[in-house]
Amino acid sequence: MYAFTPELEQAWQQLFDIFIEVSGDAAISLSLGSDQTLLREPDLLFGHTCGYPLMTRLKDYLTPFCVPVFDVPGTDGKFYSSRFIIGASSTIDSLAQSQNKIAVINDADSNSGMNVFRHAVAGLTTSTHFFSSVRISGGHLHSLEAVADGNADIAAIDCVSYQLIEDQWPELTSRVRSIGFSAKTCGLPFVLPLTAVDSVDRNQWVDGLNRALGLAPEAVRKRLHLKGFEAVTLQDYQGIVDLENIAINAGYAKLD
Repeated sequence: MYAFTPELEQAWQQLFDIFIEVSGDAAISLSLGSDQTLLREPDLLFGHTCGYPLMTRLKDYLTPFCVPVFDVPGTDGKFYSSRFIIGASSTIDSLAQSQNKIAVINDADSNSGMNVFRHAVAGLTTSTHFFSSVRISGGHLHSLEAVADGNADIAAIDCVSYQLIEDQWPELTSRVRSIGFSAKTCGLPFVLPLTAVDSVDRNQWVDGLNRALGLAPEAVRKRLHLKGFEAVTLQDYQGIVDLENIAINAGYAKLD
């Protein structure tokens, strides 16, 4: 989920190469991609996904077992948030002032791009519409570019993605500014198929991932801003559903 440049792909690959050595299972391989069908592959060992689809359409197939813990602004241990960003020269200074403006989201199925955004503006309107329009960009990088280029007025950007984008393209992030952070929820989980729950030692995997990170070159840890891996359960992701329900109960079921 956080491998959207060749440099990030290489860092994750280096980390998992070490994990494979630590685990002693040469049959393990890493597939990098955003195709959600990978999570339904019959030979999936474990995968990485957003917490919102996990809690809405994948929980009958997958369960979380750990979460990467990052060290970037907007995180707090296993919890993360989204930055609300606007153009650097925008006159918007608060979410309330973005009413009737153009919003852009990475995906309608995203916690960081849509769900926390919906929750944040739900209490600011008595209407089912808040923005003049909501566009879908296909990714946090594209959302940030849309705001920076003036093609959208506001977006919610996963704080980890924002940091990774800033590392690679500081000129791009210099053309936007933040006006706050969303509510925090548990970070993007590593998940395993429910069919494999009784046959794997999840604690051993978490320990193996942490051992691999400890053995990884400092450059890899810095590139990923990764501090470690923490065990989680499905209950840790209930906060995502709670934010959705708050918006629904406020009469704002759809970010619009």
